Amino acid sequence: MENRKRVTEEDLRITEALIAKSYGRLKESVIQAPSRAFRSAGQTACRHPYATAGIALVAGVALYGIFKMVTSAPSAQGAAGGPASGRKKDTVREDLLQQMLPVLLPLVVPHIGSVIQKYLGTLQVRKQK
Repeated sequence: MENRKRVTEEDLRITEALIAKSYGRLKESVIQAPSRAFRSAGQTACRHPYATAGIALVAGVALYGIFKMVTSAPSAQGAAGGPASGRKKDTVREDLLQQMLPVLLPLVVPHIGSVIQKYLGTLQVRKQK
């Protein structure tokens, strides 16, 4: 059997202090994590305002489309075979996305192309190093 150093009371106190210190750091880190994430997102939004606006616009259109699909779903009575509303809509509205897409594409495509070009350029520089 190997001769081992006996664990003293001092060793236990030091270990306990280190565990308490580590737990305090963990607690502080968990508390600061949301603010760090929002700060990072805010900095990214400040560096790329057009991309942020484009993403917000696309998200809004997508949420509108989802909301429209959910609210225009047939009722349970209509799905069971009965008349849902008793009459058809006379006017058919075009989807908002179909109306906005031709306007947005010429604005968004060049920006997306430049972002991809910059990204590929940084990858190429990294490969050369």
